[in-house]
Amino acid sequence: MIKLKEILFLKNLKRVGKATIYKKYWNLLKDCDDFYDLVSEVEMNSKFSTEEIKKAMDNAERLYDDFLNSEMEVITVFDEKYPEKLNVMGNKRPVILYVRGNTDALTKANIGIIGTRKPSKSSQKFEQELVKNIVSTSDKVVVSGLAFGCDKIAHQTTVDENKITVAVLPSGVDNVNPASNKNLAEKIIETGGCLISEYEPETKVRRGNYVERDRIVAAFSDAVFVVECGVESGTMHTVNFAKEYKRQIYSYLPDERPEGSYDGNEFILQNNEDALKVENIEEFLEDLETLKIKKSTKSGQQTLF
Repeated sequence: MIKLKEILFLKNLKRVGKATIYKKYWNLLKDCDDFYDLVSEVEMNSKFSTEEIKKAMDNAERLYDDFLNSEMEVITVFDEKYPEKLNVMGNKRPVILYVRGNTDALTKANIGIIGTRKPSKSSQKFEQELVKNIVSTSDKVVVSGLAFGCDKIAHQTTVDENKITVAVLPSGVDNVNPASNKNLAEKIIETGGCLISEYEPETKVRRGNYVERDRIVAAFSDAVFVVECGVESGTMHTVNFAKEYKRQIYSYLPDERPEGSYDGNEFILQNNEDALKVENIEEFLEDLETLKIKKSTKSGQQTLF
Protein backbone atom coordinates (compact mmCIF):
# COMPACT_ATOMS: atom_id res chain seq x y z
CA MET A 1 0.00 0.00 0.00
CA ILE A 2 2.78 2.40 -0.97
CA LYS A 3 1.67 6.05 -0.67
CA LEU A 4 -1.90 4.97 0.05
CA LYS A 5 -2.45 7.52 2.80
CA GLU A 6 -1.05 10.26 0.57
CA ILE A 7 -3.38 9.32 -2.29
CA LEU A 8 -6.36 9.17 0.06
CA PHE A 9 -5.50 12.65 1.30
CA LEU A 10 -5.50 14.06 -2.22
CA LYS A 11 -8.72 12.28 -3.14
CA ASN A 12 -10.42 13.82 -0.09
CA LEU A 13 -9.68 17.35 -1.23
CA LYS A 14 -12.49 19.11 -3.07
CA ARG A 15 -12.48 18.62 -6.85
CA VAL A 16 -9.40 16.39 -6.75
CA GLY A 17 -9.93 13.06 -8.48
CA LYS A 18 -7.87 10.63 -10.49
CA ALA A 19 -7.38 12.98 -13.44
CA THR A 20 -6.27 15.89 -11.23
CA ILE A 21 -3.85 13.70 -9.31
CA TYR A 22 -2.10 12.65 -12.50
CA LYS A 23 -2.15 16.08 -14.14
CA LYS A 24 -1.42 18.35 -11.17
CA TYR A 25 -0.10 16.35 -8.22
CA TRP A 26 1.71 13.37 -9.77
CA ASN A 27 5.29 14.64 -9.43
CA LEU A 28 4.61 15.94 -5.93
CA LEU A 29 3.04 12.62 -4.92
CA LYS A 30 5.87 10.62 -6.46
CA ASP A 31 8.65 12.68 -4.87
CA CYS A 32 7.25 13.38 -1.39
CA ASP A 33 9.11 11.79 1.52
CA ASP A 34 6.04 10.92 3.56
CA PHE A 35 2.42 11.78 4.27
CA TYR A 36 3.17 14.97 6.21
CA ASP A 37 5.64 16.16 3.60
CA LEU A 38 2.90 15.92 0.96
CA VAL A 39 0.38 17.68 3.19
CA SER A 40 2.82 20.54 3.82
CA GLU A 41 3.56 20.97 0.12
CA VAL A 42 -0.13 21.03 -0.77
CA GLU A 43 -0.87 23.46 2.03
CA MET A 44 1.86 25.86 0.86
CA ASN A 45 1.12 25.64 -2.85
CA SER A 46 -2.64 25.52 -3.12
CA LYS A 47 -5.72 27.55 -2.29
CA PHE A 48 -7.20 24.97 0.08
CA SER A 49 -8.10 26.36 3.47
CA THR A 50 -6.60 25.07 6.71
CA GLU A 51 -9.98 23.53 7.53
CA GLU A 52 -10.13 21.71 4.17
CA ILE A 53 -6.60 20.40 4.62
CA LYS A 54 -7.36 19.20 8.16
CA LYS A 55 -10.56 17.46 7.06
CA ALA A 56 -8.80 15.69 4.19
CA MET A 57 -6.01 14.58 6.54
CA ASP A 58 -8.44 13.19 9.10
CA ASN A 59 -10.44 11.34 6.45
CA ALA A 60 -7.28 9.89 4.89
CA GLU A 61 -5.96 8.63 8.22
CA ARG A 62 -9.33 7.15 9.15
CA LEU A 63 -9.70 5.34 5.81
CA TYR A 64 -6.10 4.14 5.95
CA ASP A 65 -6.68 2.57 9.37
CA ASP A 66 -9.92 0.99 8.14
CA PHE A 67 -8.11 -0.58 5.18
CA LEU A 68 -5.33 -1.90 7.39
CA ASN A 69 -7.92 -3.78 9.43
CA SER A 70 -9.92 -5.00 6.44
CA GLU A 71 -9.85 -8.38 4.70
CA MET A 72 -9.84 -6.46 1.45
CA GLU A 73 -6.47 -5.77 -0.17
CA VAL A 74 -5.64 -2.28 -1.40
CA ILE A 75 -3.10 -1.85 -4.20
CA THR A 76 -1.78 1.55 -5.27
CA VAL A 77 -0.21 2.47 -8.59
CA PHE A 78 3.16 2.44 -6.77
CA ASP A 79 2.87 -1.17 -5.53
CA GLU A 80 4.60 -4.15 -7.11
CA LYS A 81 1.26 -5.96 -7.25
CA TYR A 82 -0.26 -3.25 -9.43
CA PRO A 83 -0.96 -4.86 -12.85
CA GLU A 84 1.55 -3.41 -15.31
CA LYS A 85 -0.93 -3.88 -18.15
CA LEU A 86 -3.03 -1.03 -16.75
CA ASN A 87 -0.21 1.44 -17.41
CA VAL A 88 -1.34 1.47 -21.04
CA MET A 89 -4.25 3.62 -19.79
CA GLY A 90 -1.87 6.49 -19.01
CA ASN A 91 -3.46 9.17 -16.85
CA LYS A 92 -6.75 7.26 -16.86
CA ARG A 93 -5.37 4.23 -15.06
CA PRO A 94 -6.67 3.64 -11.53
CA VAL A 95 -4.60 5.25 -8.78
CA ILE A 96 -5.92 2.66 -6.34
CA LEU A 97 -7.30 -0.85 -6.85
CA TYR A 98 -9.48 -2.45 -4.20
CA VAL A 99 -9.39 -6.25 -4.28
CA ARG A 100 -11.40 -9.01 -2.62
CA GLY A 101 -9.96 -12.45 -3.14
CA ASN A 102 -6.73 -13.86 -4.50
CA THR A 103 -4.50 -11.09 -5.88
CA ASP A 104 -2.30 -13.71 -7.57
CA ALA A 105 -5.10 -13.99 -10.14
CA LEU A 106 -4.07 -10.52 -11.35
CA THR A 107 -0.68 -11.82 -12.49
CA LYS A 108 -1.90 -14.71 -14.66
CA ALA A 109 -2.45 -14.78 -18.41
CA ASN A 110 -6.10 -14.10 -19.19
CA ILE A 111 -8.82 -13.42 -21.71
CA GLY A 112 -11.74 -11.03 -21.38
CA ILE A 113 -15.11 -12.49 -22.40
CA ILE A 114 -17.86 -9.95 -22.92
CA GLY A 115 -21.16 -9.36 -24.68
CA THR A 116 -24.79 -8.38 -24.45
CA ARG A 117 -26.85 -8.60 -21.28
CA LYS A 118 -29.47 -10.55 -23.25
CA PRO A 119 -27.68 -13.17 -25.33
CA SER A 120 -29.65 -15.59 -27.49
CA LYS A 121 -29.94 -19.19 -26.37
CA SER A 122 -27.52 -20.29 -29.06
CA SER A 123 -24.96 -17.71 -27.90
CA GLN A 124 -25.41 -18.83 -24.31
CA LYS A 125 -24.73 -22.42 -25.28
CA PHE A 126 -21.71 -21.42 -27.38
CA GLU A 127 -20.26 -19.27 -24.59
CA GLN A 128 -20.60 -22.03 -22.01
CA GLU A 129 -18.75 -24.45 -24.28
CA LEU A 130 -16.18 -21.79 -25.12
CA VAL A 131 -15.37 -21.03 -21.48
CA LYS A 132 -15.28 -24.71 -20.50
CA ASN A 133 -12.77 -25.36 -23.25
CA ILE A 134 -10.64 -22.32 -22.41
CA VAL A 135 -10.26 -23.16 -18.73
CA SER A 136 -9.82 -26.90 -19.30
CA THR A 137 -7.21 -26.68 -22.06
CA SER A 138 -5.24 -23.58 -21.08
CA ASP A 139 -4.01 -21.67 -18.04
CA LYS A 140 -5.99 -18.56 -18.99
CA VAL A 141 -7.96 -16.70 -16.34
CA VAL A 142 -11.39 -15.49 -17.49
CA VAL A 143 -12.03 -11.76 -17.08
CA SER A 144 -15.40 -9.99 -17.28
CA GLY A 145 -17.55 -7.33 -15.64
CA LEU A 146 -20.05 -9.34 -13.53
CA ALA A 147 -23.05 -7.86 -15.38
CA PHE A 148 -26.10 -9.80 -16.55
CA GLY A 149 -25.91 -11.96 -19.66
CA CYS A 150 -22.56 -12.78 -21.23
CA ASP A 151 -20.55 -11.50 -18.26
CA LYS A 152 -22.44 -13.69 -15.82
CA ILE A 153 -22.15 -16.74 -18.05
CA ALA A 154 -18.38 -16.24 -18.33
CA HIS A 155 -17.93 -16.06 -14.55
CA GLN A 156 -20.51 -18.74 -13.67
CA THR A 157 -19.15 -21.29 -16.14
CA THR A 158 -15.62 -20.72 -14.86
CA VAL A 159 -16.49 -21.21 -11.18
CA ASP A 160 -18.61 -24.25 -12.07
CA GLU A 161 -15.41 -25.73 -13.50
CA ASN A 162 -13.59 -24.72 -10.29
CA LYS A 163 -11.27 -22.41 -12.23
CA ILE A 164 -10.13 -18.82 -11.78
CA THR A 165 -11.99 -15.74 -12.94
CA VAL A 166 -11.56 -12.01 -12.26
CA ALA A 167 -14.54 -9.65 -12.07
CA VAL A 168 -14.03 -5.93 -12.63
CA LEU A 169 -16.77 -3.96 -10.87
CA PRO A 170 -18.31 -0.53 -11.56
CA SER A 171 -18.96 -0.21 -7.82
CA GLY A 172 -17.20 -0.96 -4.54
CA VAL A 173 -16.07 -4.58 -4.21
CA ASP A 174 -18.40 -4.96 -1.22
CA ASN A 175 -21.37 -3.57 -3.15
CA VAL A 176 -21.91 -6.03 -5.99
CA ASN A 177 -24.16 -4.78 -8.76
CA PRO A 178 -26.49 -6.32 -9.83
CA ALA A 179 -27.26 -7.58 -6.33
CA SER A 180 -28.48 -10.91 -7.74
CA ASN A 181 -24.83 -11.70 -8.57
CA LYS A 182 -23.66 -11.51 -4.94
CA ASN A 183 -23.57 -15.29 -4.51
CA LEU A 184 -21.64 -15.62 -7.75
CA ALA A 185 -19.19 -12.99 -6.52
CA GLU A 186 -18.51 -15.07 -3.41
CA LYS A 187 -18.01 -18.19 -5.56
CA ILE A 188 -15.46 -16.27 -7.63
CA ILE A 189 -13.46 -15.63 -4.47
CA GLU A 190 -13.89 -19.20 -3.18
CA THR A 191 -12.49 -20.69 -6.40
CA GLY A 192 -9.31 -18.61 -6.31
CA GLY A 193 -10.39 -15.59 -8.30
CA CYS A 194 -11.02 -12.03 -7.19
CA LEU A 195 -13.18 -8.94 -7.47
CA ILE A 196 -11.42 -5.68 -8.33
CA SER A 197 -12.56 -2.08 -8.51
CA GLU A 198 -11.07 1.40 -8.60
CA TYR A 199 -13.95 2.60 -6.44
CA GLU A 200 -13.85 2.77 -2.64
CA PRO A 201 -15.85 0.27 -0.59
CA GLU A 202 -19.60 0.92 -0.42
CA THR A 203 -19.49 3.02 -3.60
CA LYS A 204 -22.74 2.71 -5.55
CA VAL A 205 -22.87 2.51 -9.33
CA ARG A 206 -23.05 5.73 -11.29
CA ARG A 207 -23.67 5.82 -15.01
CA GLY A 208 -20.12 6.82 -15.95
CA ASN A 209 -18.67 4.01 -13.86
CA TYR A 210 -19.68 1.41 -16.44
CA VAL A 211 -17.51 2.97 -19.13
CA GLU A 212 -14.57 3.26 -16.74
CA ARG A 213 -15.07 -0.40 -15.76
CA ASP A 214 -15.06 -1.35 -19.45
CA ARG A 215 -11.83 0.58 -19.93
CA ILE A 216 -10.15 -1.45 -17.19
CA VAL A 217 -11.47 -4.75 -18.59
CA ALA A 218 -9.95 -3.87 -21.97
CA ALA A 219 -6.58 -2.81 -20.55
CA PHE A 220 -6.31 -5.70 -18.11
CA SER A 221 -7.22 -8.39 -20.64
CA ASP A 222 -4.55 -9.93 -22.85
CA ALA A 223 -7.25 -10.48 -25.47
CA VAL A 224 -10.97 -9.75 -25.68
CA PHE A 225 -13.64 -12.15 -26.98
CA VAL A 226 -17.04 -10.75 -27.98
CA VAL A 227 -19.79 -13.37 -27.82
CA GLU A 228 -22.76 -11.35 -29.05
CA CYS A 229 -23.57 -7.65 -29.15
CA GLY A 230 -25.42 -4.93 -31.01
CA VAL A 231 -23.77 -1.90 -32.57
CA GLU A 232 -25.16 0.34 -29.82
CA SER A 233 -24.27 -2.10 -27.06
CA GLY A 234 -22.13 -1.04 -24.10
CA THR A 235 -19.87 -3.90 -25.13
CA MET A 236 -18.58 -1.63 -27.88
CA HIS A 237 -16.94 0.60 -25.25
CA THR A 238 -14.73 -2.31 -24.23
CA VAL A 239 -14.03 -3.18 -27.88
CA ASN A 240 -13.00 0.39 -28.68
CA PHE A 241 -10.71 0.54 -25.66
CA ALA A 242 -9.24 -2.85 -26.58
CA LYS A 243 -8.48 -1.53 -30.05
CA GLU A 244 -6.87 1.58 -28.56
CA TYR A 245 -4.73 -0.55 -26.25
CA LYS A 246 -3.81 -2.93 -29.08
CA ARG A 247 -5.38 -5.99 -27.49
CA GLN A 248 -6.32 -8.89 -29.76
CA ILE A 249 -10.07 -8.85 -30.43
CA TYR A 250 -12.06 -11.97 -31.28
CA SER A 251 -15.61 -11.72 -32.58
CA TYR A 252 -17.96 -14.70 -32.70
CA LEU A 253 -20.00 -14.81 -35.91
CA PRO A 254 -21.73 -18.09 -36.77
CA ASP A 255 -22.78 -18.72 -40.36
CA GLU A 256 -26.31 -19.65 -39.31
CA ARG A 257 -28.00 -17.05 -37.10
CA PRO A 258 -31.65 -17.97 -36.59
CA GLU A 259 -31.74 -15.88 -33.41
CA GLY A 260 -29.76 -13.20 -31.61
CA SER A 261 -28.31 -9.84 -32.61
CA TYR A 262 -24.82 -9.98 -34.11
CA ASP A 263 -24.74 -6.66 -35.94
CA GLY A 264 -22.17 -5.45 -33.41
CA ASN A 265 -20.02 -8.51 -34.07
CA GLU A 266 -20.18 -7.82 -37.80
CA PHE A 267 -19.34 -4.17 -37.23
CA ILE A 268 -16.26 -5.15 -35.21
CA LEU A 269 -14.95 -7.32 -38.02
CA GLN A 270 -15.68 -4.73 -40.69
CA ASN A 271 -14.06 -1.85 -38.80
CA ASN A 272 -11.12 -3.50 -37.03
CA GLU A 273 -8.67 -4.99 -39.48
CA ASP A 274 -6.88 -6.90 -36.72
CA ALA A 275 -10.06 -8.43 -35.26
CA LEU A 276 -10.47 -12.16 -35.80
CA LYS A 277 -13.71 -13.85 -36.77
CA VAL A 278 -14.44 -16.98 -34.75
CA GLU A 279 -16.78 -19.73 -35.86
CA ASN A 280 -15.10 -22.79 -34.42
CA ILE A 281 -13.95 -23.28 -30.82
CA GLU A 282 -11.18 -25.74 -31.66
CA GLU A 283 -9.48 -23.39 -34.11
CA PHE A 284 -9.85 -20.52 -31.67
CA LEU A 285 -8.16 -22.46 -28.86
CA GLU A 286 -5.13 -23.09 -31.04
CA ASP A 287 -4.86 -19.40 -31.79
CA LEU A 288 -5.37 -18.40 -28.18
CA GLU A 289 -2.20 -20.09 -27.05
CA THR A 290 -0.04 -17.79 -29.11
CA LEU A 291 -2.44 -14.98 -30.02
CA LYS A 292 -1.23 -15.37 -33.58
CA ILE A 293 -2.90 -13.23 -36.22
CA LYS A 294 -4.30 -15.26 -39.09
CA LYS A 295 -5.14 -13.68 -42.40
CA SER A 296 -8.08 -14.78 -44.49
CA THR A 297 -7.70 -15.17 -48.22
CA LYS A 298 -11.11 -13.58 -48.67
CA SER A 299 -11.19 -9.78 -48.94
CA GLY A 300 -8.39 -9.39 -46.39
CA GLN A 301 -10.63 -10.21 -43.43
CA GLN A 302 -9.05 -12.21 -40.64
CA THR A 303 -10.98 -15.28 -39.70
CA LEU A 304 -10.87 -18.48 -37.71
CA PHE A 305 -12.99 -21.26 -39.19
